[in-house]
Amino acid sequence: MILYAIAVGALNIALCLLLGPYFEGMSRKYVKANIAHSRVGPLTGPLQPFIDLLKLFGKEDLETGGFLQRFAPILAMGAVLMCALLTPMGGPAPFEFGGDFIVLLYFLGLISVAIVMGSIAGGSSYTMSGGLREVMGLLLIDIAMAVAFITVMVNTRSMRISDWVVWQSAAGPNFSMVLAGIPILLLLPAQFGKLPFDTPEADQELMGGPFADMSGRKLALFKWALLAKGFVVASLFVQVFVPWPVTPWFAANLAIHVAKVLVVFVLVGVGEALFPRLRIDQALRYYAMLFVIGAMAVVLAYLSA
Repeated sequence: MILYAIAVGALNIALCLLLGPYFEGMSRKYVKANIAHSRVGPLTGPLQPFIDLLKLFGKEDLETGGFLQRFAPILAMGAVLMCALLTPMGGPAPFEFGGDFIVLLYFLGLISVAIVMGSIAGGSSYTMSGGLREVMGLLLIDIAMAVAFITVMVNTRSMRISDWVVWQSAAGPNFSMVLAGIPILLLLPAQFGKLPFDTPEADQELMGGPFADMSGRKLALFKWALLAKGFVVASLFVQVFVPWPVTPWFAANLAIHVAKVLVVFVLVGVGEALFPRLRIDQALRYYAMLFVIGAMAVVLAYLSA
């Protein structure tokens, strides 16, 4: 059991750190570059995010916010890696226990807390405005997602994500689960930090928001953590709501899982290419609508229980 947790944990971490940026690069090359800009070139390939990260790691790391600013990206990356250990990816999560979803939700929120910490340390008007928007997202997006996931808890009578996957694989889709999956899917771009929900960064308005005063290794670590977070939340969605097909072989399940996560990255890329950024009031109404849909799914799950 310990050897399984170590091996699968290392695999999950590697998938997040490597495939998160790689799938982002594939989305840029085959989706956004063609739909939004109709361009291709040597620096728009799948490896471009890795090139960007290497450039940032090699840049001068300016010191503007002291220890808090140095610690924030480390905290964000550590929280993402813990999320990878709590998320099933083709098989049971390496760290699974009775309340692992609650712990996962905590670490997902901790990523936003780290971003806010970094923005406070920066101290400029751009970083403070971006941090405030990140707090709004933490309070609204994560709560809307949590409400939708309550539907799964009601159906399975469990807070273990592995129990959710087993139940959904055996029971097949029902109306409450389909309804609960809608807000999760529509909130994925916000979890990725992509258009039309990149209001905390908003480069044209806030010059990067919380990251405006970040540079060098700190900025690279933050960017890498956010790309890995995208892989984690996409994995959570496809494992819980679209676990099929399931085979007796772990390698086959893992390959199917990776392919489904790539589809999620493509869908997020399409949304980023086609839709402009929402204003704050528009985003709030959108989150409220998804919260209501999630609450309706919970009610339906209770009625059908």
